[in-house]
Formats: sequence, C-alpha cells, structure tokens
Amino acid sequence: MIKVTAITEQLLFSTIRLQTPQGIGTGFYFLFEIDENKKVPVFITNKHVINNQDKEVTFSLHFAKKTQPSKEVISLTYISDWISHDKYDLAFTFTNPLFEQIKRNYNKDVFIIPLTENLIWNNKKLEGLSAVENVLMYGYPIGLYDEKNVLPLIRSGVTASHPALDFNGEKIGIVDMACFPGSSGSPILIVNEGSYIDKKSGSVNIGASRIIFLGILFRGPIYDSEGKIVIREIPTRQEVISITPQLINLGYYIKSEVILDFKEKIRRIVG
Repeated sequence: MIKVTAITEQLLFSTIRLQTPQGIGTGFYFLFEIDENKKVPVFITNKHVINNQDKEVTFSLHFAKKTQPSKEVISLTYISDWISHDKYDLAFTFTNPLFEQIKRNYNKDVFIIPLTENLIWNNKKLEGLSAVENVLMYGYPIGLYDEKNVLPLIRSGVTASHPALDFNGEKIGIVDMACFPGSSGSPILIVNEGSYIDKKSGSVNIGASRIIFLGILFRGPIYDSEGKIVIREIPTRQEVISITPQLINLGYYIKSEVILDFKEKIRRIVG
C-alpha cells in the first residue's frame, strides 16, 4: 500500500464502494462539526444508490496501521438506517455504529480521511472561480476499481456551468466528464497541488495547494435513439433499454453546501 501524503492520494480514502442488491454506487466520508467539541462522521451517497431506504449495504473498508492504511481490507454487509434529504437526492448514515462493531470484532480501526465542512464554498465564495475549472471525481464507474487495493478510480473533467450559479434555479451544477453507472454519489472536487492560478485575477500561487468540494454526482442527460434528450439518474448498474440511451459526457452534481442541511437533523439525534 502507498504512503498517503499528497491530497490526491488522501482523497482515495475519502470514498467508499457501496454495494446493494440493485447494484454498485459510490459513497464518501464526511465529518460534521455540530459544535466546538462535537464532530460526527457519516457516510453520504445518493438516495437512489441505496434504493431510498435499502438497509443492507456492503461496505469495503481499509484497516488502519498507525497513521496509514494497511494492506488489510474488509468487506461486510451492514444494516444501516439512512436518513434522506427532504428535497435532493442525498442520504446519510452514521459511521460510528459500524466502526465500533469492527473494533469489537477485529480489534482494529478503520482508515478514513473524511471530507470536511471547510472544503465547502458557498456561491458568494465560488464567484472567485472562473466558468471553466478543472475538476476530479473519485468513484467506481461501471463498478470498476482497483480490486487488489480496493481503491476508487479518478476521472477528470471541467466545469460545464459556472460553479457560482445555481443551474436552472436549483442547487445543482454541471461538469463535462464521462459519468457512468456506479459513479452515483461520487464527490467532485477542484484539486490544485503545489500551486495554482487564480484565473480571474491572473495571480499565481506558488507553493500553495487548494481543494474545493464542489458537489456530488447524481444524474446526467442521455440522448436516445428517438433523438430526445432525457435527464435521468446515473444508474447503479448497466442496463439494456429499448431506446438505446447514450450518455453524452455531462454529469449533474448537487452542490456540496446542500449536505449542510443535514446538520440540524444530526443535532437533534445526537443532542
């Protein structure tokens, strides 16, 4: 196993492969700061990945070896209670019950590097970006992944709508990127390691890294054999459909700020 140091390496351990009876999707770890002394880790994915309320989900997890991931990986099916967003295609479940069960049964900790609230930019802050920014997406397209090391694949693309704008008035953005079944729930990020250019001001930031959590992939447009464009969820498995749909390399993502709506629900549950 690699020694995890670079940002792009750390993000390999922020996602998780989720398998349900209906297919494969992507989830990710997120750490909520409920107050100054209380932080709550969760798994987040799309509602349609866990079939809105699929309780039995198979998680693939890395064990920790001191401050690094070990070569040991565990896959186990766990009955989880998922809590859905009231409007958007998102759901979360608490990680601690699963991690505590693993600790009891194996006397080992799980290695994760969660995404955090400080990586989320609101629209006002996103106005500092240009319309076209390079982005990365971590996930499991058509179920593919590094089976030996149990790690996701990394896709690259660019923003297709300005990150600061709510597309069609919804908390949604679009990326120009190949998005396939299994990618649902994948985090989409702007990642600059070592240096980056502020495209609006033209300034070069030498020796500085930047990571911005833009959002979560959830659907994309397809072009069918009848010449119609249809917006549909990114499925969790490959399907044969009579209209022969073709994905057109665009992905719709839910803006990351939407997941902050979960904070109040978490606060009520954990106190």
